[in-house]
Amino acid sequence: MAAGGDPGEAELRARKQTAGRVGFAMGCVAAIVAAAINFSRAPRPLSMGVGLLILLVAALNVPLGIAMGLIAEKVWRRVAP
Repeated sequence: MAAGGDPGEAELRARKQTAGRVGFAMGCVAAIVAAAINFSRAPRPLSMGVGLLILLVAALNVPLGIAMGLIAEKVWRRVAP
């Protein structure tokens, strides 16, 4: 599409970009909290495998946060009259 397209299209693109960034930030915060909780509850001594598993499971929060942000943007988007 052309760069000088519909102004509504530019606003929609900006809203999606913002929703994705906010979702990424929320996902990162959720990942840090999940990792902290799992590391505090994991049995000691921690092995490399357990630590890696905790980090990988916590990292799943990042794409989930992005998806939730984009879905929320779509749900609350105003419909043009």
